[in-house]
This record gives sequence, structure tokens and C-alpha cells, in this order.
Amino acid sequence: MCQRRLGIRNRVWSCGEGMTQKSELTRQRILECALHLFAEKGYEGTTMRDIATEAGYSLGLTYRYFTGKEDLVLVLYRSLAVELETYVNTLPLAPLADRFQLVVRKQLEIMEPHRNTLFAIFGTALNPESKASVFGDNTADIRRQSRTIYLTVVNSAKDAPRESHRNQLATILYGLHLIVVSFWMIDRSQDTQRTSQFLTFLHDILMLTLPLLRLPPASKALGRLAQILGPLLGDD
Repeated sequence: MCQRRLGIRNRVWSCGEGMTQKSELTRQRILECALHLFAEKGYEGTTMRDIATEAGYSLGLTYRYFTGKEDLVLVLYRSLAVELETYVNTLPLAPLADRFQLVVRKQLEIMEPHRNTLFAIFGTALNPESKASVFGDNTADIRRQSRTIYLTVVNSAKDAPRESHRNQLATILYGLHLIVVSFWMIDRSQDTQRTSQFLTFLHDILMLTLPLLRLPPASKALGRLAQILGPLLGDD
């Protein structure tokens, strides 16, 4: 039997949705056992029956709470996004490059306890045909939420660019965020040192390039890149 150790936050659902405390605990246990099995057996190798058995519930009861494995993965995504959003609201006033680095480091810290699970679903997450794809229709709200997080990062920075650039920059920073997370997923260096080096590099690049947005060619390039990435990353 799995243990309650993964720490998925209950705030992605609540009693206000018609759930009793017992129901919440049941749902939480099913979720945690599922994520444990994904890490141990792989996503494709885990069935809903396996999850029900691990959690100690009937298959029918398990399906009452989750319609399938994809549903469980989506709850994980939403939980990670909510936790990051809460952190961003506590960020200190600082240069944008510093705030970006702090946010991505926090995201990796939040993801660390689930790294094996996330690695197990990595292929599914990148498959645009999957219901649990990070770029699919089912996760459009999460992408919008994540991009809004970066708009907050930009708006409250000491060196926030002019208003016309902020939405564009939020989109690009969210894209960089996803690149770092993907790199971290496959980074097997000790203590993921290469990811840390990569993030420091991006921080330094941002420090160098942000002042260039005052120049028309750089401003135009920013707009073009944001226009390309925007529809994929939640910029409506």
C-alpha cells in the first residue's frame, strides 16, 4: 500500500464542490497512490485497477472520483500551478531576471518530490494527442494560469518594461520556464548542476538583453517571437 507522502495539496478541490471531508481524503489517497504507481511501474504500465488495489478501494469507487489516469495527471499539473502561483505572490521587489530565476527555482523545488512520477509521464505530457498533454485542450486553463503567473512576475519587477512589452515578455518567460523544466527532467548531473548552470545563464542573458527592448529592432523581434509562441502558451 502506498503511504501519504507526496504532499499534493487539497486546495485543487474543496468541500465547496460538494465533497465531504471523507470524500476529500478518499480522493487524496487515490491520487497519491496513483502517482506512486506511475513512478514505480511507469504510466503506461499502471492501470486503474492497480490504482484501486493500491489505494484499498474498489475499482467502481475509484472511477467515481477519477474518470481515468489522465484525470489524475491533470490534478497533479493543477496542484503544481497553484503552489507556484501562491509563491509568486510573495516575491520581493527585484530586477526581472532575479524574479524569473527565483520562480523557476521554486518550480523545480515544488516538482522535486514528484520527479520520478513526472519522468514516467513525460512522454504522455509531450504527446499532443494525449488528454494529459501539457499542450492539449484539457490543460489550456493551466497554461493560461501559468502565463498569468509570469505576467505578475513582469509587472512587479523593479525594471519592468513598458506596458506594450509586458504581455509579450510574460509569454516568452513562460516558454523559457518550460524549456528549463524539460531540461531538468532529463538532467542526470549530480544535484542537477547543469540545470542550475543553465538557469544562471538565462538569468545573465536576461540582464543583458532586457535593456535592448528600448531599441526598435529588439522590440520588433520580441513581438514576433511572442506572436509565434503565444497561441501554444496560453496567450489569447
